Amino acid sequence: MTDKKNRLRRRALPVMIATLFLHACTTLEQQPAETGQTATTSSESTGNRIRRQRTESLSRPAQTPTEPTIELSDEEIAFQQSVWYRISEGLTFYHQYYNDQIQDEIDWFEGHPQLMEQVSERAAPFIYEIVNEIEKRGLPMELALLPVIESAYRPEAKSHVNAAGLWQFMGATARGLGLKRDWWYDGRHDPIASTSAALDYLEALHQQFNEDWLLALAAYNAGQGTISRAIRRNENQGKATDFWSLRIPGETQQHVPRLLALSYLMADPLGNEIKIAMTPDEPAIARVDAGGQIDLTLAAELAGIDTDTLYALNPGYLQWATSPLGPHWINLPVDQADLFESALAELGDQRTTWERYTIQPGDTLGNIAQQFRTQVSVLQQTNNLNGSMIRAGDTLLIPRAYRAGDPMPTALAGMTEQQQDRRYTVQSGDTLWRISRQFRVSVDDLMSWNQLQSDDVIRPGQQILIRSQVLTATISGEPESSTLQYRVRPGDSLSRIASEHNVSVRELVLWNSISERSTIYPGQELQIQRNH
Repeated sequence: MTDKKNRLRRRALPVMIATLFLHACTTLEQQPAETGQTATTSSESTGNRIRRQRTESLSRPAQTPTEPTIELSDEEIAFQQSVWYRISEGLTFYHQYYNDQIQDEIDWFEGHPQLMEQVSERAAPFIYEIVNEIEKRGLPMELALLPVIESAYRPEAKSHVNAAGLWQFMGATARGLGLKRDWWYDGRHDPIASTSAALDYLEALHQQFNEDWLLALAAYNAGQGTISRAIRRNENQGKATDFWSLRIPGETQQHVPRLLALSYLMADPLGNEIKIAMTPDEPAIARVDAGGQIDLTLAAELAGIDTDTLYALNPGYLQWATSPLGPHWINLPVDQADLFESALAELGDQRTTWERYTIQPGDTLGNIAQQFRTQVSVLQQTNNLNGSMIRAGDTLLIPRAYRAGDPMPTALAGMTEQQQDRRYTVQSGDTLWRISRQFRVSVDDLMSWNQLQSDDVIRPGQQILIRSQVLTATISGEPESSTLQYRVRPGDSLSRIASEHNVSVRELVLWNSISERSTIYPGQELQIQRNH
């Protein structure tokens, strides 16, 4: 028996370690550890038998009054009152497996002792809801650990192949599971909606692969087709078809053992010296139906919280507002939900910034939707249009959440815009997406301003350039005209720039002595005249 396996035994037996370890040593030579599946016969390996005995000991009834009372430390009490204790108690199948691959992954986690502390802190707002949903469905609690492996519990996470969210869904898979995605909202980033979809998917995979959780997890990572083909290949060759016997992509070969390793450690995190945030076993968020589209900045004000908190709890919304077409659920700190609902009831219909657009000759709904970065269906619903027919001279109502570059609300009258550059120091846990939300700019802008590529990694301490328009008070109360120098960004068009600054394309053309067909390029400066 290797030293690694002996260390695993010591970690697996925090209470009965001495007795069981001696028992293991006496049978070491006779019964070497297997490298694959659980052994349930008389020939089961020592390692598997020890893990089975530990599992049985954990399921024994509580101490009788005649047994001595065991005093718990403050840390142990906090753990038993946390949602992670429920997770540890609900782990069901991890102890059926042990091999060197799993041990290597255990060593990897132990080599990164701060990882689970950071991950559990990020998971805190949503982990209670996820655990409840898993318990409601009667599923193994190992699934609550899967987002650790998939995304490190980052709802905003996006992989190099464009898998997104806690559960790292590809676009096609998300559509197949009914997760909504549009210009306003991406259900993959919604922790609650994506959890429901992920568990639906895992249940289906578990059934498809003969109720084998390892194969289901492998299929979740590599795709159903990849695992099915690997199984058929082994069947044709007369080989075993369990997970450990399949020839599958290296990422998946590591993915499943890593989850099993994490399960070993989280079965007794205190005994294994894994650091976790002791999240209370109670709801952290309340999911409130706003009843219609609402600006998230306004929602934060109504709830009495800062916008950063609201955005962090609602990462599924992409445009700083809920979608006109729904969903309209707002995740709020549980203590602020009543305040929000009361304030919302008194608000009326003033939930977004609305813009009126006069239809021009040659306009189509598609062109107008593109100009205002929205969808044809949004324009149709907002304006009660049954089809795509529109008429020049008519007016369309366009819902837009207030954000940098939008027409300023009445409350900001008498203010002017000035370009301001600032440097932001990257903090631990930051991503470009998170920074973009914080400063209300796009990821594309951040990459352009800082000459970053999509696969570049930002690091704590790194300086990030942020460019923004800031509001300053005018000296005179009289309206005045000013000229703004606008630097063209990647992806910009004349219609997009005009929309952002509440001017027309014709005005841009006139001010800059160009034509509507002129090509604009990143870095080019355009003049925009503003009346204040």
